[in-house]
Amino acid sequence: MAVMDEFREEREMIKHGTKEQKMQYFKDYYRTPLLIALIIIAFCAYMIYHYFTAKETAFYAALLNASSYGEDETFTQEFADAVGIDTDKYDVFFDIGFYYKFNSPDEDTLITAQKLSAYTGAASLDVMLGSGLEFASFANSPLFFDMRDIMTEEQIAAYEPYFYYVDEALLERLALSGVDSAEFTDFPDPRHPEDMTKPVPVAIFVDSSEILTQNFYFRNSEENGVALGIYSNTTHADRALQLIDYLLN
Repeated sequence: MAVMDEFREEREMIKHGTKEQKMQYFKDYYRTPLLIALIIIAFCAYMIYHYFTAKETAFYAALLNASSYGEDETFTQEFADAVGIDTDKYDVFFDIGFYYKFNSPDEDTLITAQKLSAYTGAASLDVMLGSGLEFASFANSPLFFDMRDIMTEEQIAAYEPYFYYVDEALLERLALSGVDSAEFTDFPDPRHPEDMTKPVPVAIFVDSSEILTQNFYFRNSEENGVALGIYSNTTHADRALQLIDYLLN
């Protein structure tokens, strides 16, 4: 009862107190709970908004060591239009945020390795485009489809001159000897399957595409070309093939 009397006295004092006293009372007793409540409300509102407005990803391409000439949004929209993806309902990504230097412990490489690992494990990536030894370190692994397994006979006939090959026999020997292909550098030339024991086309060279080279620059591409591999766990293999058709016309 004494507590209630004290409370009533305090309320009465505040009721007839000065403006400064009322403000101080509010700060002492109500500001923190109010701020917490506002944060909770804002968070809930954000989650509800994100749930109802987030778009499903229709296609995701990882561009390794690439930079944009500033027209990547136009490129993305034109590709989406060409293959019939409604970007009002679905997202399409050509992500240049993957910076990877072969066998390097620098921060960008580690972040990219973690990002690629997470995205690959979640089956979020559809294709990778890249060049040189960095791309080779991914191509010489189980990441990508054998192109012959997903292309039609007509596509194989049309695109065979552009195939990027790896020597499966070499990879088998490396596995038996315990050598990590991610640390190996002496890969055979991917353009010359005749020099391989067991050549398998796991990617396709797309550096002849004017559409691509007018929009993106890939490090070392002048010497090594740009290749595109299709992730073996993609759920959009059909769109990946449409991208090849789009780039090589």
